[in-house]
Amino acid sequence: MAGAKDFLETARAVSRPPAPDAERWLEALPAPVLGVDAGERVRFVNAAAADLLASVGRGLLGRRLAEIFGHDAPLVALVRRALASDVRIAEQEVALAGPGFALGRASISAAPVGDNGYVALVISPANKARGGVGQPMPTAAARTLAHEVRNPLAGIRAAAQLIARADDPDSAALANLIRDEVDRIRRLTDRIDPFVEPPRFEAVNIHEALERVRKIINSGAPDVRVRERYDPSLPRVRGDLDQLIQAILNIAKNATEAVHGQDKAEVTFATSYRPGLKIRAAPSGAARAQLEVQIVDNGPGIHPSLVDRLFEPFASTKSGGMGLGLTVAADIVGRHDGRIEVDSAPGRTAFRILLPIDPEDEAS
Repeated sequence: MAGAKDFLETARAVSRPPAPDAERWLEALPAPVLGVDAGERVRFVNAAAADLLASVGRGLLGRRLAEIFGHDAPLVALVRRALASDVRIAEQEVALAGPGFALGRASISAAPVGDNGYVALVISPANKARGGVGQPMPTAAARTLAHEVRNPLAGIRAAAQLIARADDPDSAALANLIRDEVDRIRRLTDRIDPFVEPPRFEAVNIHEALERVRKIINSGAPDVRVRERYDPSLPRVRGDLDQLIQAILNIAKNATEAVHGQDKAEVTFATSYRPGLKIRAAPSGAARAQLEVQIVDNGPGIHPSLVDRLFEPFASTKSGGMGLGLTVAADIVGRHDGRIEVDSAPGRTAFRILLPIDPEDEAS
């Protein structure tokens, strides 16, 4: 069977998903993704799916799902329902099996992408640990994403440096923010490239991540008031600063979009220590003390249809939204042995990120 790189190159030649942005998102996801057209033929395979389905035999592209998994397979029936209804459908404990192979069970999400009856299948195998941003990505997807992102970053950074030389202090400050964000994105792409050293966790002051996010939000949504309620005595967490910035930013962007256009639009960042709360990340691990980051908005609240699946891929009610921001945030927080809790009602939605305290600070 061809390798992951061959799958991706063939996928581009055979058929591209209707929206180029959608293709880039799907290709970069650490979860296995298949794209299926209205004729039930596989038209897109990301590297993770190519790796997962390596035992199928010959190539997947161009083949009908029924040919791969069997005419009566539950996965095929799920896709047919998604194609017929043009809405997102999700099921758990779906058998990943077909003629000559059996890969256990998985959670499957089938969602329309673009027009013309194109459906994306996101597969979460039940017998594998939940993946996360920061874990090694499949080689082809990592190299493709890193290469395609680096080239425009260099031009953006150069332009920001020129703007920073202007006499206008406000323009210079915004240019420096752009430069810093470009550098952060470049570091993230380096870390998913298999030929670059993987990320190293270190002691992080969570307020440094929040301050970066605040600056980005202020520059992109000046009509939204950002309030800060910080505990300055908080100990540090052990983590990757760039990834923590990304997780908080994804949640904060949702919050600002929720309040955009309303009177007295407001988002609050708050931090606190959770005395007496200790969470064990793994059955064999030690329970660790937690700090809490809250991102609160005074918007209309989360749509009831999304409450139970906020962190699933494609869970979005925004026009043109991919519904992947919170999925990425959850993966990052999970990789840091943390968790996200959500409370929402009209007028107040609060995302709480719980992160374990750096063991060195906890012991002191």
